[in-house]
Amino acid sequence: MIVPNPPTQPAPPRKNTPDFPTPIKLEKPRLLGPTIPAIVVLPDKFAEPMIRVRLTDESETPPTIKKGAYRGKVEAIQLADGKYVAINTLALDSYLQGVLAKELYGSWDVETFESQAIAARTYALFQILTDSRSKPWDVTNDEGSQMYGGIAGETAKSRRAVADTRGQVLLAKSGKYSGVFCAFYSACHGGATQDPFEAWGDPQIAPLSARTTGNFENISPLAHYTWPTIAVAKADITRCIHNWGQRNGFAYLASLGPIRTVTIAQRNPATRRPTQFTLTDTAGKTAPIRAEEFRLALVYDPSGVAPKPLSSWFEIQDAGDHINLVNGRGYGHGIGMSQWGAQALALQGKDHQQILTFYYPGATINQVW
Repeated sequence: MIVPNPPTQPAPPRKNTPDFPTPIKLEKPRLLGPTIPAIVVLPDKFAEPMIRVRLTDESETPPTIKKGAYRGKVEAIQLADGKYVAINTLALDSYLQGVLAKELYGSWDVETFESQAIAARTYALFQILTDSRSKPWDVTNDEGSQMYGGIAGETAKSRRAVADTRGQVLLAKSGKYSGVFCAFYSACHGGATQDPFEAWGDPQIAPLSARTTGNFENISPLAHYTWPTIAVAKADITRCIHNWGQRNGFAYLASLGPIRTVTIAQRNPATRRPTQFTLTDTAGKTAPIRAEEFRLALVYDPSGVAPKPLSSWFEIQDAGDHINLVNGRGYGHGIGMSQWGAQALALQGKDHQQILTFYYPGATINQVW
Protein backbone atom coordinates (compact mmCIF):
# COMPACT_ATOMS: atom_id res chain seq x y z
CA MET A 1 0.00 0.00 0.00
CA ILE A 2 1.16 3.56 -0.75
CA VAL A 3 -0.29 6.18 1.54
CA PRO A 4 -1.66 8.93 -0.76
CA ASN A 5 -0.28 12.47 -0.73
CA PRO A 6 -2.45 15.06 1.07
CA PRO A 7 -5.22 16.49 -1.15
CA THR A 8 -4.82 20.02 -2.47
CA GLN A 9 -7.90 21.14 -0.53
CA PRO A 10 -8.07 20.46 3.23
CA ALA A 11 -10.26 17.47 4.05
CA PRO A 12 -12.02 16.81 7.36
CA PRO A 13 -10.01 14.43 9.58
CA ARG A 14 -11.10 10.80 9.64
CA LYS A 15 -11.10 8.70 12.76
CA ASN A 16 -8.51 5.91 13.12
CA THR A 17 -6.53 7.05 10.07
CA PRO A 18 -2.75 6.70 10.65
CA ASP A 19 -0.85 9.96 10.15
CA PHE A 20 2.33 8.73 8.46
CA PRO A 21 4.92 11.50 8.11
CA THR A 22 5.89 10.43 4.56
CA PRO A 23 4.34 8.09 1.98
CA ILE A 24 5.45 4.54 2.80
CA LYS A 25 5.32 1.60 0.42
CA LEU A 26 5.07 -1.78 2.11
CA GLU A 27 7.71 -3.88 0.38
CA LYS A 28 8.45 -7.58 0.64
CA PRO A 29 10.89 -8.16 3.53
CA ARG A 30 14.36 -9.09 2.31
CA LEU A 31 14.43 -11.89 4.91
CA LEU A 32 11.75 -13.61 2.80
CA GLY A 33 13.71 -13.28 -0.42
CA PRO A 34 12.91 -11.49 -3.68
CA THR A 35 9.37 -11.06 -4.95
CA ILE A 36 8.45 -14.21 -6.86
CA PRO A 37 6.76 -14.35 -10.28
CA ALA A 38 3.08 -15.30 -10.44
CA ILE A 39 3.75 -18.33 -12.67
CA VAL A 40 6.60 -19.96 -14.59
CA VAL A 41 5.68 -21.36 -18.02
CA LEU A 42 7.02 -24.89 -18.58
CA PRO A 43 8.49 -26.09 -21.88
CA ASP A 44 6.46 -28.54 -23.96
CA LYS A 45 8.87 -31.36 -23.19
CA PHE A 46 9.87 -31.53 -19.55
CA ALA A 47 11.88 -34.26 -17.81
CA GLU A 48 11.86 -34.88 -14.07
CA PRO A 49 14.36 -32.39 -12.63
CA MET A 50 16.95 -32.81 -9.92
CA ILE A 51 16.53 -30.79 -6.73
CA ARG A 52 19.22 -29.47 -4.38
CA VAL A 53 18.30 -29.59 -0.69
CA ARG A 54 20.29 -27.71 1.94
CA LEU A 55 20.62 -30.10 4.89
CA THR A 56 22.61 -27.98 7.36
CA ASP A 57 23.02 -24.40 8.50
CA GLU A 58 26.22 -22.59 7.61
CA SER A 59 29.22 -23.77 9.65
CA GLU A 60 32.90 -22.93 9.90
CA THR A 61 33.96 -26.48 9.03
CA PRO A 62 32.58 -29.02 6.51
CA PRO A 63 29.58 -30.81 8.07
CA THR A 64 29.50 -34.58 8.47
CA ILE A 65 26.42 -36.44 7.19
CA LYS A 66 25.72 -40.10 8.01
CA LYS A 67 26.45 -42.29 5.01
CA GLY A 68 23.35 -43.79 3.40
CA ALA A 69 20.94 -41.38 5.08
CA TYR A 70 19.85 -39.75 1.83
CA ARG A 71 19.11 -40.78 -1.72
CA GLY A 72 21.17 -39.21 -4.47
CA LYS A 73 24.39 -37.35 -3.75
CA VAL A 74 25.40 -35.50 -0.57
CA GLU A 75 28.33 -33.11 -0.54
CA ALA A 76 29.68 -30.25 1.56
CA ILE A 77 30.16 -27.06 -0.42
CA GLN A 78 31.96 -23.88 0.55
CA LEU A 79 30.04 -20.64 0.15
CA ALA A 80 31.38 -17.24 -0.88
CA ASP A 81 31.68 -16.22 2.79
CA GLY A 82 33.95 -19.20 3.48
CA LYS A 83 31.37 -21.18 5.45
CA TYR A 84 30.10 -24.66 4.58
CA VAL A 85 26.72 -26.31 4.04
CA ALA A 86 25.72 -29.86 3.13
CA ILE A 87 23.69 -30.22 -0.08
CA ASN A 88 21.64 -33.27 -1.10
CA THR A 89 21.07 -33.51 -4.87
CA LEU A 90 18.47 -36.04 -6.01
CA ALA A 91 15.50 -36.60 -8.31
CA LEU A 92 12.46 -34.51 -7.35
CA ASP A 93 10.09 -37.45 -6.75
CA SER A 94 12.75 -39.22 -4.65
CA TYR A 95 12.97 -36.06 -2.54
CA LEU A 96 9.19 -35.99 -2.07
CA GLN A 97 9.22 -39.47 -0.53
CA GLY A 98 11.14 -37.97 2.39
CA VAL A 99 8.85 -34.93 2.61
CA LEU A 100 5.30 -36.26 2.94
CA ALA A 101 5.65 -38.23 6.16
CA LYS A 102 7.42 -35.26 7.77
CA GLU A 103 4.63 -32.89 6.73
CA LEU A 104 1.64 -35.13 7.60
CA TYR A 105 0.61 -37.52 10.36
CA GLY A 106 1.19 -41.13 9.39
CA SER A 107 -2.39 -42.11 10.22
CA TRP A 108 -3.90 -39.62 7.78
CA ASP A 109 -5.89 -40.63 4.72
CA VAL A 110 -4.17 -41.65 1.48
CA GLU A 111 -6.08 -38.89 -0.37
CA THR A 112 -4.54 -36.33 1.99
CA PHE A 113 -1.11 -37.78 1.20
CA GLU A 114 -1.76 -37.59 -2.54
CA SER A 115 -3.00 -33.99 -2.22
CA GLN A 116 0.17 -33.16 -0.31
CA ALA A 117 2.33 -34.93 -2.89
CA ILE A 118 1.01 -32.79 -5.75
CA ALA A 119 1.11 -29.54 -3.76
CA ALA A 120 4.63 -30.27 -2.48
CA ARG A 121 5.85 -31.25 -5.97
CA THR A 122 4.41 -28.04 -7.41
CA TYR A 123 6.01 -25.94 -4.66
CA ALA A 124 9.39 -27.65 -5.11
CA LEU A 125 9.34 -27.39 -8.90
CA PHE A 126 8.59 -23.68 -8.63
CA GLN A 127 11.58 -23.26 -6.31
CA ILE A 128 13.84 -25.13 -8.74
CA LEU A 129 12.78 -22.83 -11.57
CA THR A 130 13.13 -19.58 -9.60
CA ASP A 131 15.12 -19.76 -6.34
CA SER A 132 18.15 -21.56 -7.79
CA ARG A 133 19.28 -18.40 -9.54
CA SER A 134 20.28 -16.71 -6.28
CA LYS A 135 21.88 -19.51 -4.19
CA PRO A 136 23.42 -22.96 -4.58
CA TRP A 137 20.33 -24.81 -3.30
CA ASP A 138 16.65 -24.87 -4.23
CA VAL A 139 15.05 -25.65 -0.87
CA THR A 140 15.99 -26.21 2.76
CA ASN A 141 15.06 -29.30 4.77
CA ASP A 142 12.96 -27.40 7.32
CA GLU A 143 9.79 -25.33 7.60
CA GLY A 144 11.50 -22.51 5.69
CA SER A 145 10.72 -24.64 2.62
CA GLN A 146 9.34 -28.13 3.31
CA MET A 147 10.19 -30.60 6.04
CA TYR A 148 12.47 -33.34 4.68
CA GLY A 149 13.88 -36.35 6.49
CA GLY A 150 15.73 -38.27 3.82
CA ILE A 151 15.37 -42.06 3.75
CA ALA A 152 14.59 -42.22 7.48
CA GLY A 153 11.66 -39.88 6.84
CA GLU A 154 10.07 -42.14 4.23
CA THR A 155 7.14 -44.48 4.84
CA ALA A 156 5.24 -46.93 2.67
CA LYS A 157 2.38 -44.42 2.49
CA SER A 158 4.62 -41.55 1.45
CA ARG A 159 6.30 -43.63 -1.26
CA ARG A 160 2.94 -44.82 -2.57
CA ALA A 161 1.47 -41.30 -2.72
CA VAL A 162 4.48 -40.05 -4.67
CA ALA A 163 4.35 -43.01 -7.07
CA ASP A 164 0.59 -42.74 -7.63
CA THR A 165 0.89 -39.03 -8.52
CA ARG A 166 4.24 -39.24 -10.29
CA GLY A 167 5.00 -36.14 -12.37
CA GLN A 168 1.71 -34.41 -11.56
CA VAL A 169 1.80 -30.68 -10.72
CA LEU A 170 -0.67 -27.83 -10.43
CA LEU A 171 -0.75 -25.22 -13.18
CA ALA A 172 -2.52 -21.87 -13.09
CA LYS A 173 -3.31 -19.12 -15.57
CA SER A 174 -1.93 -15.60 -15.43
CA GLY A 175 -3.21 -13.55 -18.31
CA LYS A 176 -3.02 -15.65 -21.47
CA TYR A 177 -0.27 -17.92 -20.10
CA SER A 178 -0.43 -21.08 -18.00
CA GLY A 179 2.38 -22.20 -15.73
CA VAL A 180 3.52 -23.63 -12.44
CA PHE A 181 3.01 -21.42 -9.36
CA CYS A 182 4.20 -21.37 -5.77
CA ALA A 183 1.69 -23.78 -4.21
CA PHE A 184 1.95 -22.61 -0.61
CA TYR A 185 0.30 -24.62 2.17
CA SER A 186 0.22 -24.50 5.96
CA ALA A 187 -1.09 -26.55 8.87
CA CYS A 188 -4.48 -24.94 9.56
CA HIS A 189 -6.23 -21.80 8.28
CA GLY A 190 -8.84 -21.26 10.99
CA GLY A 191 -11.62 -20.97 8.42
CA ALA A 192 -10.20 -18.64 5.76
CA THR A 193 -7.18 -18.43 3.45
CA GLN A 194 -4.80 -15.50 3.13
CA ASP A 195 -3.59 -13.80 -0.05
CA PRO A 196 0.22 -13.87 -0.55
CA PHE A 197 0.28 -10.16 -1.40
CA GLU A 198 -1.50 -9.26 1.82
CA ALA A 199 0.78 -11.62 3.75
CA TRP A 200 4.18 -10.47 2.51
CA GLY A 201 4.02 -8.77 -0.88
CA ASP A 202 4.12 -11.60 -3.41
CA PRO A 203 1.86 -11.33 -6.49
CA GLN A 204 -1.83 -12.12 -6.35
CA ILE A 205 -2.96 -15.19 -8.29
CA ALA A 206 -6.45 -16.74 -8.43
CA PRO A 207 -5.60 -20.14 -6.85
CA LEU A 208 -4.08 -18.36 -3.83
CA SER A 209 -6.77 -15.71 -3.36
CA ALA A 210 -8.17 -14.96 0.10
CA ARG A 211 -11.55 -16.51 0.80
CA THR A 212 -13.67 -18.03 3.54
CA THR A 213 -13.45 -21.82 3.59
CA GLY A 214 -15.73 -22.83 6.49
CA ASN A 215 -15.18 -24.51 9.84
CA PHE A 216 -14.76 -28.16 8.77
CA GLU A 217 -11.03 -28.05 9.64
CA ASN A 218 -11.97 -27.70 13.32
CA ILE A 219 -10.98 -31.37 13.64
CA SER A 220 -7.57 -29.80 14.29
CA PRO A 221 -6.60 -29.57 17.97
CA LEU A 222 -7.47 -26.44 19.95
CA ALA A 223 -3.96 -25.08 19.47
CA HIS A 224 -4.44 -25.15 15.70
CA TYR A 225 -7.97 -24.13 14.65
CA THR A 226 -8.33 -21.68 17.53
CA TRP A 227 -5.80 -20.85 20.20
CA PRO A 228 -5.80 -19.29 23.67
CA THR A 229 -5.00 -15.64 24.42
CA ILE A 230 -1.32 -14.71 24.18
CA ALA A 231 0.12 -11.77 26.16
CA VAL A 232 2.97 -9.89 24.47
CA ALA A 233 4.97 -7.28 26.38
CA LYS A 234 5.32 -3.95 24.56
CA ALA A 235 9.03 -4.01 25.37
CA ASP A 236 9.29 -7.29 23.44
CA ILE A 237 7.32 -5.79 20.55
CA THR A 238 9.64 -2.77 20.43
CA ARG A 239 12.76 -4.95 20.35
CA CYS A 240 11.33 -7.27 17.70
CA ILE A 241 10.10 -4.43 15.48
CA HIS A 242 13.50 -2.70 15.65
CA ASN A 243 15.22 -5.97 14.71
CA TRP A 244 12.77 -6.61 11.86
CA GLY A 245 13.20 -3.08 10.53
CA GLN A 246 17.00 -3.23 10.69
CA ARG A 247 17.28 -6.67 9.07
CA ASN A 248 14.93 -5.72 6.24
CA GLY A 249 16.07 -2.14 5.68
CA PHE A 250 12.77 -0.62 6.84
CA ALA A 251 13.92 2.65 8.42
CA TYR A 252 10.36 3.64 9.31
CA LEU A 253 10.20 0.63 11.66
CA ALA A 254 13.77 0.71 12.95
CA SER A 255 13.42 4.37 13.97
CA LEU A 256 10.30 3.92 16.12
CA GLY A 257 10.58 4.62 19.83
CA PRO A 258 9.05 2.41 22.54
CA ILE A 259 5.77 1.01 21.19
CA ARG A 260 2.68 2.40 22.93
CA THR A 261 -0.16 0.87 20.89
CA VAL A 262 -0.77 -1.74 18.20
CA THR A 263 -4.05 -1.43 16.32
CA ILE A 264 -5.68 -3.17 13.36
CA ALA A 265 -5.61 -0.80 10.38
CA GLN A 266 -6.90 -3.01 7.55
CA ARG A 267 -8.79 -6.28 7.09
CA ASN A 268 -9.48 -8.41 4.07
CA PRO A 269 -13.01 -7.40 3.05
CA ALA A 270 -14.07 -10.99 2.25
CA THR A 271 -12.65 -12.86 5.25
CA ARG A 272 -12.30 -10.03 7.82
CA ARG A 273 -8.85 -11.40 8.63
CA PRO A 274 -6.48 -8.58 9.75
CA THR A 275 -3.95 -7.73 7.05
CA GLN A 276 -2.23 -4.59 8.35
CA PHE A 277 -1.48 -3.08 11.76
CA THR A 278 -0.52 0.42 12.84
CA LEU A 279 2.28 0.79 15.39
CA THR A 280 2.39 3.96 17.50
CA ASP A 281 5.32 4.82 19.75
CA THR A 282 5.33 6.85 22.94
CA ALA A 283 6.14 10.04 21.00
CA GLY A 284 3.08 9.58 18.79
CA LYS A 285 5.02 8.47 15.70
CA THR A 286 3.18 5.86 13.65
CA ALA A 287 4.18 3.22 11.09
CA PRO A 288 2.39 0.45 9.19
CA ILE A 289 3.30 -3.22 9.20
CA ARG A 290 1.64 -6.21 7.59
CA ALA A 291 -0.06 -8.53 10.07
CA GLU A 292 2.01 -11.48 8.85
CA GLU A 293 5.21 -9.45 9.21
CA PHE A 294 4.25 -8.54 12.77
CA ARG A 295 3.95 -12.25 13.55
CA LEU A 296 7.27 -13.01 11.88
CA ALA A 297 8.97 -10.15 13.72
CA LEU A 298 8.04 -11.87 17.00
CA VAL A 299 9.14 -15.26 15.64
CA TYR A 300 12.53 -13.76 14.66
CA ASP A 301 13.06 -12.20 18.11
CA PRO A 302 16.85 -11.91 18.50
CA SER A 303 16.50 -12.61 22.22
CA GLY A 304 14.26 -15.62 21.65
CA VAL A 305 11.90 -14.68 24.49
CA ALA A 306 8.91 -13.08 22.73
CA PRO A 307 5.79 -15.26 22.40
CA LYS A 308 5.33 -16.74 18.93
CA PRO A 309 1.75 -16.32 17.63
CA LEU A 310 0.60 -19.36 15.69
CA SER A 311 -0.82 -17.16 12.93
CA SER A 312 -1.48 -13.50 12.15
CA TRP A 313 -5.25 -13.89 12.58
CA PHE A 314 -6.15 -12.46 15.96
CA GLU A 315 -7.79 -9.46 17.61
CA ILE A 316 -5.81 -7.04 19.78
CA GLN A 317 -6.61 -5.85 23.31
CA ASP A 318 -4.43 -3.18 24.92
CA ALA A 319 -3.48 -4.10 28.50
CA GLY A 320 -1.08 -1.41 29.72
CA ASP A 321 2.49 -2.64 29.42
CA HIS A 322 1.45 -5.47 27.07
CA ILE A 323 -1.14 -6.37 24.47
CA ASN A 324 -3.33 -9.46 24.42
CA LEU A 325 -3.74 -11.40 21.18
CA VAL A 326 -7.28 -12.76 21.52
CA ASN A 327 -9.55 -14.96 19.39
CA GLY A 328 -6.54 -16.39 17.57
CA ARG A 329 -7.28 -18.69 14.64
CA GLY A 330 -5.18 -20.98 12.48
CA TYR A 331 -1.58 -22.21 12.46
CA GLY A 332 0.83 -20.85 9.86
CA HIS A 333 0.58 -18.24 7.10
CA GLY A 334 -2.80 -19.47 5.84
CA ILE A 335 -1.97 -19.34 2.10
CA GLY A 336 -3.11 -22.12 -0.23
CA MET A 337 -3.95 -25.56 1.18
CA SER A 338 -4.70 -26.32 4.81
CA GLN A 339 -3.25 -29.69 5.77
CA TRP A 340 -5.82 -30.24 8.52
CA GLY A 341 -8.50 -29.07 6.10
CA ALA A 342 -7.30 -31.52 3.47
CA GLN A 343 -7.56 -34.34 6.01
CA ALA A 344 -11.07 -33.20 7.02
CA LEU A 345 -12.19 -33.24 3.38
CA ALA A 346 -10.63 -36.67 2.85
CA LEU A 347 -12.60 -37.97 5.84
CA GLN A 348 -15.74 -36.62 4.14
CA GLY A 349 -14.96 -38.82 1.14
CA LYS A 350 -13.30 -36.22 -1.12
CA ASP A 351 -10.48 -37.45 -3.35
CA HIS A 352 -7.22 -35.58 -3.91
CA GLN A 353 -8.47 -33.91 -7.10
CA GLN A 354 -11.45 -32.46 -5.23
CA ILE A 355 -9.27 -31.37 -2.31
CA LEU A 356 -6.80 -29.57 -4.56
CA THR A 357 -9.59 -27.94 -6.59
CA PHE A 358 -11.08 -26.65 -3.34
CA TYR A 359 -7.84 -25.17 -2.02
CA TYR A 360 -6.37 -23.95 -5.33
CA PRO A 361 -9.46 -22.80 -7.28
CA GLY A 362 -8.79 -22.34 -10.97
CA ALA A 363 -5.65 -24.51 -10.95
CA THR A 364 -5.50 -27.78 -12.88
CA ILE A 365 -3.57 -31.00 -12.26
CA ASN A 366 -1.22 -31.73 -15.15
CA GLN A 367 1.11 -34.62 -15.98
CA VAL A 368 4.42 -32.93 -16.84
CA TRP A 369 6.76 -35.96 -16.72
